[in-house]
Amino acid sequence: MELADGITPQDIKLFLTEADEQLQLLDEDIVRLERESGNVKLLQEIFRASHTIKGSSAMIGHQRMSHMAHGMENVLDKVRKGTLPVSSLVVDALLKGLDGLRILREELVTGEESKADINTVLLELEAAILQGETSPEAAVAAAELPLDNESKAKLDNAQSRGERGFHIKVVVNKDTTWVAVRCFQIIQELSKIGAIVKSNPSLPDIEAGKTGSNMELIITSAGDEKSIKEALVDVPELDSVAVTLYASEQPASPEKVEHAPTVNIAAPACAEKPAIPIAASTPANAEKTAAVTGETATLHKEDMAVKQTIRVDVSRLDTLMEQIGELVINRNHIGQISKTLAEKYQDDEMIRTLADSVSQTGKIVNILQQDIMTIRMLPIELVFNTMPRMVRDLARKIGKKVDFIVEGQETEVDRSVIEHLRDPLIHLLRNSVDHGIESPEERLAAGKPETGTIHLSAHHEQDHIVITVSDDGRGIDPEAVKAASIRKGVISPEAAARMTDTELMNLIMASGVSTARTITEVSGRGVGLDIVKKNIEFLNGKINVESNVGKGSTFTLQLPLTLAIIPTLMVSLGNTVYAIPLATIVEAIKLESKEIKTVRGKEVTLYRNRVLPLLRLNTIFKWSPTNNGASNLIHIVIVKACEMQVGIIVDELIGQQEIVVKSLDQFIGGAEGLSGASILGDGQVVLILDVNSLVKSTIAESQNIKDDTEQNGTAVLAGAR
Repeated sequence: MELADGITPQDIKLFLTEADEQLQLLDEDIVRLERESGNVKLLQEIFRASHTIKGSSAMIGHQRMSHMAHGMENVLDKVRKGTLPVSSLVVDALLKGLDGLRILREELVTGEESKADINTVLLELEAAILQGETSPEAAVAAAELPLDNESKAKLDNAQSRGERGFHIKVVVNKDTTWVAVRCFQIIQELSKIGAIVKSNPSLPDIEAGKTGSNMELIITSAGDEKSIKEALVDVPELDSVAVTLYASEQPASPEKVEHAPTVNIAAPACAEKPAIPIAASTPANAEKTAAVTGETATLHKEDMAVKQTIRVDVSRLDTLMEQIGELVINRNHIGQISKTLAEKYQDDEMIRTLADSVSQTGKIVNILQQDIMTIRMLPIELVFNTMPRMVRDLARKIGKKVDFIVEGQETEVDRSVIEHLRDPLIHLLRNSVDHGIESPEERLAAGKPETGTIHLSAHHEQDHIVITVSDDGRGIDPEAVKAASIRKGVISPEAAARMTDTELMNLIMASGVSTARTITEVSGRGVGLDIVKKNIEFLNGKINVESNVGKGSTFTLQLPLTLAIIPTLMVSLGNTVYAIPLATIVEAIKLESKEIKTVRGKEVTLYRNRVLPLLRLNTIFKWSPTNNGASNLIHIVIVKACEMQVGIIVDELIGQQEIVVKSLDQFIGGAEGLSGASILGDGQVVLILDVNSLVKSTIAESQNIKDDTEQNGTAVLAGAR
């Protein structure tokens, strides 16, 4: 693959960074354009992104990429001028062009020319123009209301600002005696939403009483046909209002098409940077760069106000976070030493000064820790914005109509969490489109609109992020879930009969369970939701399902904001200290030793009329017995995972503390029941319990115990030794 002379690897890197921003913008906005065809600002954002990619790729010598962007730009230019209506055909062609740009972008990464046939995509873009463009007969002929040079100049200036021209025909009731008044009201109302380029009768004719029942106008406006009609709703005695896009007498010349969009256009934040980022390091292209960057000089001042930002490699942030973690550990250590000295030398002035200094240093470290965590926080739109395209393509593939609504994209979460969110959300949304939303025929038969609605939203809730995926489809039938779970051997018929609808609903995420009648290319094998559950549990999160048959379903994900520093409950067992993530804890209780029974060789207790399986960590980790038997009162921490509660027997509850998570994998490999370790202020190593794996290891055994005890009530427990 040949590039322009003088292009360095650094130039390519900078180009790829800018191109990725523009490609992401196109991915989001092209799908939006199908729903918001009258959104002029959105159209200009798409046009500018395509124009930027075209210019940048041409400068580095990637001609195939430049040609692809130019083909998309031609389609967008027709839409912008009002001669090509936005349709599914147009959007499909633009999305194929976008896919082509991504393939061509990869050529710069691999250094090899791909086998992609860009000519086929370019032909599809041209076909979209030919098949969708307004014919001369359908367009408003300029001769019907000819424009003089002054009116043409007004129209051109308005179009350069991103507005469009509209041809309006109004028929006033011929029986009214207020024709001139009605015509004046029409001009007055339209002037509120646009600028009158020409009218027949003109304003002087109206004032002179030279009017008829027909009125014809050409205006420019940032609105659409609907907003123009709405503006005239309050004008009485109008028989009809017809609004169409105005077709210019002469199409813009190629030079004008090439450069007009870059003048006075409100661009998105990510497009406000210089169009060609590599110019500074490419002297040979300085002249071209000056021409390109000069195009943005006429932007409005308010559009030029951008935040001062720099790009930092994420590996540097990870390293910085690790160092902050070490700093936090040492802060705790120094704080512990200071406390010990203060207790030993209470009257020493130097010790009091040291304590004050340590306290002040601790505050600074806290602020630094929070700032670094904030820097690592990213808006969840990085994941959300890739979903509309996927939902649209899937809905079209299976013949369904879906209105996809996304909210809360600005919600921030640590990048370590974001990396694991994409797959669960893809599975949930595919499930909603394929299983949740009915076909248009089914929805109409059920008295619903033929277009279904899927909501994807996110918001902060204390120290968690909550993500919901909901739809207004057919919902989940608990009885169908029960039957599928029994059929797959996930649960026994006796246990299923005793479960509530909520408990049954959560079984839909068990491996192999599916209520789909048929297996499709999209879903139906009972695998997707199982993957969702595993990913969410890996993040120490929770997932809940709510559904009403015939009304829809809602999946709610609750996740920690970060995985680097977590709040925990510190407990001790023998001489070892453990940390249990607070997110998994239901409550901590004390029981008398006589309340613990043994069923089938496993310890359980009856707590709040429910059987609670118990775990002894020394048994799991095969350590020496602890001193639990020496005390009549036993501490139990009740944790929850996989929709099941388990009691962990400990010697002592030490207290809550935020700890820095250190992975064990790089040192000793994966350890069953442990998710990591940390270091306390006194230098003691703390092991972090993996509650999910501990609970899973007891599910099969406890299910048999639960069946025995719940069938016979407390009698089994009373008779157990």
